[in-house]
Amino acid sequence: MQTDNVDFDDIASPIRQARHCVALAYQLFRPQLKAKFSRSFLGYFWIIFPIVVLTGAAYGAHQSGIVFAPDIDLPFFIFYMIGVVAWLNFGEALMLGVRSIEASRSFIARVRFPMLSIVLSQLFAMLVDGLIRLLFVALISLFLGIGPLRVMFSCAIILFGTVFGVMLGAFIAPFALLVEDVKRVFQLFLSFGLLISPVFFQPRPGTTLETVLYFHPIAPIALPARKAMAGSSVNVPFSIMFALIVLGLLVVGLRFFIKAKPLIVERMLLGGR
Repeated sequence: MQTDNVDFDDIASPIRQARHCVALAYQLFRPQLKAKFSRSFLGYFWIIFPIVVLTGAAYGAHQSGIVFAPDIDLPFFIFYMIGVVAWLNFGEALMLGVRSIEASRSFIARVRFPMLSIVLSQLFAMLVDGLIRLLFVALISLFLGIGPLRVMFSCAIILFGTVFGVMLGAFIAPFALLVEDVKRVFQLFLSFGLLISPVFFQPRPGTTLETVLYFHPIAPIALPARKAMAGSSVNVPFSIMFALIVLGLLVVGLRFFIKAKPLIVERMLLGGR
C-alpha cells in the first residue's frame, strides 16, 4: 500500500469519506488481530482472566463483610461481574483515542493519514475483546438460570458503555495528547476509580456514598445493566434520551478530535511527545 498520501480530504462527499475511512481501518485491523493471537498460546484467556480475578476479589471482599450486599435480586458473582466488564470496556474506550494515536505516531506525523481510520482500527480490536467479555458474562448468566432476554438486554447496555467511553475519550484525547499531565490524571482515574464506584457497590438511599456513586461516569452503564439482568424496570424514556445525547456528542467529539490533528502532529514533529 502506498503511504505517501493516504488521506481523503479531497473527497467531496462526507459519506464517501466515511466509507473510505472504515475500509482503511478494516485493512489496518486485520493484521493486528492475527498478530495479537498468533503470538500467544493462551489467546482469549488473557481477555477473560482480569474479569475472573477482579470478580473473585470483589466476591471475597463481600464474603468477608468488607463490601456490603447489593440491594438487587442477582447472584453476587453476576452482580460484580457486570460491573467489572462494564468498567473494563469503558476504560479501554475512554483512552482509545490517546492510545491509538500514540501507537501510530511513527508515521502519522510524516504521512497524510486519516486519524479516524487509525482510531477505528483500534476500536475494532477493542470491540473484539469487549464482545468476548460479554459472551463470557452471558454464558455464566445463562448457566445460573437467568433468562436469555434479560441477558441480551443487559449485555446491550454494557456494550453501549463502549460508545459512551469513546464519546468522552474523543473530547479528552486532544488535551491528553498535548498535555502529559492530563493523560496521567486519567490513567490514575482508570487505575483507582473503580475502588469507589458502582463496579463494587450498589448505591443506598440517604448515604454520602450514594451521591458519589451516582455521579461516577460508569453509573449510567453499570446500574441499568444490573437492573436489566435482574429483571427490574429500567427508566426507558431516560435511557433513550441518554443514548441520543451520547450519540450526538459522539459526532461532535469525533469532529473535535479530527480538527485537533494539526496541533497534535505539530507537537509530534517538535518532539514534544
